[in-house]
Amino acid sequence: MDDSLAREIADLAALQRLAPIMTDYLPNTAQELRPAALAAVVDEVLLGSRTVLVECGCGSSSVVLARFLAKRGFGHLLSIEHDERTAAFVAGQLRREGLGHVARVVHAPLDAHPAALGTSTWYSPRLVHDEVSAFVDRFGLVDLLLVDGPSLGDARYPALPVLRAVLAPGAAVLVDDADRPGEQAVLVRWAEEFSLRFRTTPRTSLATALALG
Repeated sequence: MDDSLAREIADLAALQRLAPIMTDYLPNTAQELRPAALAAVVDEVLLGSRTVLVECGCGSSSVVLARFLAKRGFGHLLSIEHDERTAAFVAGQLRREGLGHVARVVHAPLDAHPAALGTSTWYSPRLVHDEVSAFVDRFGLVDLLLVDGPSLGDARYPALPVLRAVLAPGAAVLVDDADRPGEQAVLVRWAEEFSLRFRTTPRTSLATALALG
């Protein structure tokens, strides 16, 4: 079985598993998590009893995660998104579905960042600091970090240098698109700099590691 067919089968199986929280139609937004990757994230939230979630990059999958948290009855999600249109859609959908008590979207434009590699940019430093600090003050340390943005390669590197201080011991760090060369290079740097061991599941394109205490 070739890789593309295996991924399609994995996505179809994941859509069946996700059916209870796929209650209303949602569009495919830019850089959307594949169904298999989204199911893996939901599995980690459930099996790891994750309650304080931060994601870099959002989309329709963020709404599905918020639905799951609301259905489960506890947990909170903070999404950081640089694309204004995507952030506005997700924020509006959360309001329409009455999910504002479990999830919040922050529009954070890309800007020069001291933790960025070379000429790369990352989310607005001050805005991220203020929003994440307020989120952690209210709900506690982050026990799941999902990195699905910004869009390409080493632009994602600052996520750990910036957010490591608010990660709980044993927090899960998940990275989408881990099969791409740019993301693989970032994972190698993170593994060396933060003593992490990432495990990549080919059929989901998702890499996972647990932060050390």
